[in-house]
Amino acid sequence: MMKKLLLLMVGVLCTLTVAAQTKVTWSMELGLGMSTWMGKGSDHTNPIFSPKVGIGIDVPLSGLVSFQTGLSWVSKGAKAERLNQDVQVNQNYFQMPLLAAFHVGTVSTFDMVFTAGPYLAYGVNGKTEYEVDDMTTSWNTFGSSNLNGVETDGLDRLDAGVQAGVAMDFPRWTVGLDGDFSFIKIAQGRHPYNLAFYLTCAYKF
Repeated sequence: MMKKLLLLMVGVLCTLTVAAQTKVTWSMELGLGMSTWMGKGSDHTNPIFSPKVGIGIDVPLSGLVSFQTGLSWVSKGAKAERLNQDVQVNQNYFQMPLLAAFHVGTVSTFDMVFTAGPYLAYGVNGKTEYEVDDMTTSWNTFGSSNLNGVETDGLDRLDAGVQAGVAMDFPRWTVGLDGDFSFIKIAQGRHPYNLAFYLTCAYKF
């Protein structure tokens, strides 16, 4: 599954590059934000700091509209506190957005860009830490674990949802704020969805 998804992502990037030729704008993006969970099962959870790094592609469709995609490594998760038990879950994904970007001219030096569209992500690794009475146990977030004799499945690797954002687009730099709202539960049953916000800075070349 992971190989097929990665091949699909690479294929989309290559197709866009060939089709748009010199019109494509590439960028390197770094971001830092907060992630947590939402929905049923998200009670007593707190956000954690989450980084983001990747490459972006902007393909102009008209003077005011473009198509944006790319491939990023993003970190998500949450921290839960219940009685004397602390659990911190870190989920790392390869993520591809498929966004419509609307460029609103403001002044000659930069534009305001509003983006919205779906994203697709696949979990590659992560670490879950479970602490009780100063004793910490950790395991792979997406792998099965045995805690106190109870076998527990890992979180689902597939994630998808909607991404929306706003950015200031300078000639060489873009500074923006993105939000990811998942439509897929982190696991089957009464489990929550991912929710994350990132403040990003990208260099265009």
